[in-house]
Amino acid sequence: MKSALKWDVFVSSQIPAVTGDLPPGVTEMKWSPISSTLISGERDAVLVDTFITLEQNRALAEWVVASGKNLTTIYATHGHGDHFFGVNTIRRSFPNARFVATREAISVMQRQLSSPLLDGFWRARFPGQIDTTLAIADELAGETIELEGEEMVSIPTGHTDTHCTTCLHVPSIGLVAAGDVAYNDVHIYLAESNTDSRKQWIGALNMIEGLKPSVVVAGHKRPGRADSPAIIEETRQYIRNFDRIAASNRTVAEIYSEMLALYPERVNQPVLWGSAKAAMADRETCIRYRAYELYLRRGQELGFDLDDWLQAENEIGAVAAERI
Repeated sequence: MKSALKWDVFVSSQIPAVTGDLPPGVTEMKWSPISSTLISGERDAVLVDTFITLEQNRALAEWVVASGKNLTTIYATHGHGDHFFGVNTIRRSFPNARFVATREAISVMQRQLSSPLLDGFWRARFPGQIDTTLAIADELAGETIELEGEEMVSIPTGHTDTHCTTCLHVPSIGLVAAGDVAYNDVHIYLAESNTDSRKQWIGALNMIEGLKPSVVVAGHKRPGRADSPAIIEETRQYIRNFDRIAASNRTVAEIYSEMLALYPERVNQPVLWGSAKAAMADRETCIRYRAYELYLRRGQELGFDLDDWLQAENEIGAVAAERI
């Protein structure tokens, strides 16, 4: 029997973000477009993820109201602020809608609302644009959300672009609302990951592929681009290319320029710049620890700092290449 459920996607406009950390040749940072998925039945609906600013979320709320559906539930795929800051704005139109997420995702939300992140990161980048009151989700009981007799399954995906992410699978219509596990023609945020955690990310993409979905909605997508399962492999290949390039280059600029040569048209180049900086910082930390081990192995003999650093650099680069 054909499912009565339907889905639609609303993509936020890109908005300027205040930052002084921009890649060469880029004069302004604009936040990546964010996707929100409305899954609806005859009467009721579930919304997956919201946006950042009051203006973005008012537009999202108007879109949901225009659907004519009664919003029963808002589900956050993970704890990054750009996917749950809009809950209270949506609830002004749907005061009875419950807000749920997994226990692990809620722990990330709580950190996002701490002063160093909320004030030092989010409000600093979007001054005067974020709701003064922000909601924390209630824990999702079990693994499913029911909508008019049909089940949607919350699936843990581990560490992808942050800790404790999930996707929402709707088997009856072959839909996966992937959150930030998958990206759709937008530069992928890799700054909270490393070569080891990105293996887990690849595993999450493999898992989603194994569900054999007909629709995969990325948490960040180029407006108008199809929600095709092909984005699973596109995301996987981007991550593998990044790891390969990061392992073989010695500067942030080199990583950035080589990735940009492969993906010149993807949305939001500053995200790639941040990912390259994080990868280089992670690599240098590993090299520093290994160089110190070599110094200890030689009996703490002085005068070989450069030799130790170069050997450690070569070893770390070789190990990273083997992991890819």
